[in-house]
Amino acid sequence: MRGAETKTMMQRVNQIALLGALSGVSLLAGCRQDMHDQPKFYPQRGTAFYVDGRSVRPQVANTVGRNQLHDDSYFYTGLIAGKEGEGLPFPVTLQVLAKGQERYNVYCTPCHSRVGNGAGMIVQRGYSPAGNFQGGRLRAVGLGHFFNVMTNGYGSMPDYAAQLTPADRWAVAAYIRALQLSQSAQRSDVPSGVDVKPIKSIAASEGLPESFGDDWDVATPAEMPGAAVPSSAPATSSAPAPAATTPAPAAGTTSSVTPVPVKPEKKEITVAEVKAGLAIYEKNCQVCHTAQLTGHPPTFPSLVGVVQRLGAEHVKNNVIHGAPPMPAFPQISTTELEQLVAFLTVPSKAGVATAPSTPRN
Repeated sequence: MRGAETKTMMQRVNQIALLGALSGVSLLAGCRQDMHDQPKFYPQRGTAFYVDGRSVRPQVANTVGRNQLHDDSYFYTGLIAGKEGEGLPFPVTLQVLAKGQERYNVYCTPCHSRVGNGAGMIVQRGYSPAGNFQGGRLRAVGLGHFFNVMTNGYGSMPDYAAQLTPADRWAVAAYIRALQLSQSAQRSDVPSGVDVKPIKSIAASEGLPESFGDDWDVATPAEMPGAAVPSSAPATSSAPAPAATTPAPAAGTTSSVTPVPVKPEKKEITVAEVKAGLAIYEKNCQVCHTAQLTGHPPTFPSLVGVVQRLGAEHVKNNVIHGAPPMPAFPQISTTELEQLVAFLTVPSKAGVATAPSTPRN
């Protein structure tokens, strides 16, 4: 009896072992590596599949790959023998300038401003300073420079190759040159018989506020943080300046053009004022705008170069009346306000290390 039980138990063990072996074979059959070890080619490696032993196949004769038919290299690169060219690869027309203006207003004004002085709206809100097209350095470069920067980017500026076609980039470059020329335009530059209208009358005809034609009181490159090139032209509107090109009024009449006010001379700032301003800043402003003045954009903007970007009066008005979400600080006296502005103008004199941003192109 005992021998029969042992035999039955051994049969069951053998059955279990056989089932286990079959299961293992099934699992191994399901783990084939055909999809993992594909017969594919690796770039720059040889292969026995082709007679010449190369895995990368030569281009088919008399064909070109997509985006390779750039027979006019200057049109697509802005470079001649590796150097930025001077002019445009096609004639400039009013249609080209109109297209350049439209594209410029869409993609460039947030940083470079409507007049190209590098003090666009997001720069005024604390973004790194943009290139000033009215400065001496960018007035001297060829148009190939602007095309190259738009194509490949420069410094903090990203490339705009995806947003702007090559033709649009050249149109923007042409419009930038027109902005530069407008700042030193003379009445003699206008063809005979062409009427030159004051900017404010143009603004009125377009339904814009009268202030649209006011002079732009913004920072020049020498005043912007991190900039080293002084401006060679005032930052005004891109239209012809009415005060310089409009004929004098006849006797007994008055001119409709508002004279440009003379800016007061800059007051010399002392180290004592800056240190006093630092104490005021640490007490009232540092908790939001940080000890380095960098802030926490967009809620708390950077104050690096804020006086140069927005002007002392703008800063004072924001401190006294507030600029939501920033509250008003009426408890700061007039003297303390001047000291705070002095500190924000030259914080380095008080020992604050502020890292200037690199201007883009």
